[in-house]
Amino acid sequence: MAAVIAVSFWLQGETRAAAPLPDRATLSYDENVTINTVCFGPSQEGRSAYERCVETQITALQKHPSPDRSGLGAARNKQIEEICDYQRRVGIGEYNDCLRKAIAEPAPKAAAIDDPLGPTIAKVFAVGPDRSRQPKATPVSLPPPPTVLPKRPGRIDHAALSPAEIFKKVERSVFVVYATPSIADARARNIVFGSAVAVSEHLLLTNCHVVADRPVIRIMRDDDPRTATLVAGDLKADRCILKSDGAPLVPVAGIRPFKDLAVGEHVFAIGTPIGFDRTLTQGLISGLRNFDGRNLVQTDAPLSPGNSGGGLFDESGNLIGITTLASRAGIQNLNFAVAASDYWEE
Repeated sequence: MAAVIAVSFWLQGETRAAAPLPDRATLSYDENVTINTVCFGPSQEGRSAYERCVETQITALQKHPSPDRSGLGAARNKQIEEICDYQRRVGIGEYNDCLRKAIAEPAPKAAAIDDPLGPTIAKVFAVGPDRSRQPKATPVSLPPPPTVLPKRPGRIDHAALSPAEIFKKVERSVFVVYATPSIADARARNIVFGSAVAVSEHLLLTNCHVVADRPVIRIMRDDDPRTATLVAGDLKADRCILKSDGAPLVPVAGIRPFKDLAVGEHVFAIGTPIGFDRTLTQGLISGLRNFDGRNLVQTDAPLSPGNSGGGLFDESGNLIGITTLASRAGIQNLNFAVAASDYWEE
């Protein structure tokens, strides 16, 4: 997904009322993903087992804090994560110790870790008012998405389309997102990439974990970068709104309410997995979940880093979700999207 949501979303099992789960709001996205990966097995045993696992991992994190990797380039970070990925399934302490050791090792020659699929960063960030000033960090409290969104698109299509027809219908509404803390970070390739879906001529839905604390934002399709600004969001629910500059966007035509979805429906995801913009994958709705007031569409449609913020569409091309979480190592076909209709709910 962006390459980076703190989720306890997939917790299942006990349905009786229970005490709140340990608070992880102050943890980074990567720390939350690691804890979720480690605790996925216990989560299948019930809430109590999952809660104990989370508490254990939080304690381990205090003893083995995450190393600072902000000064490393994107390619170097990717290489270090690949070296330590197997430890992500063991524990966050072991994972962070592995990261720290890998950072201390001499980096290979640049050519060995250069990413041939990387975008032309200079072009993406060549324009924009944020080039000449330091943009502000994401505020702790943003306006909620419903306060800036227009009326939810109400045209719901029902005719089943072929995968090719669906892609042709909606691909103009899906954008690549590049987000970085500053232009200096962009030059150092400290960039997160993800996706976004246009729902009006200038507003797009995305995931907060793609753009939060990365105020220099660009959206792009057809090799045409545009500046964008984070204008609203619910950080806890991972629902954020971008506003683009320049020419009008092509918004999606219809958004189906979560309550109208059914397990077993065919769905199609369009996003930017590992940099391949507007990639189409397909699967089924595997489950419809509600956790902590958040509606989630579970799907087996393949998702990868970079899909975060992209669209999940039904077989008529209606938007039903914003893809947010892909399977991690050792977990297969367990992917999630935030219900698109939730962006219009308080």
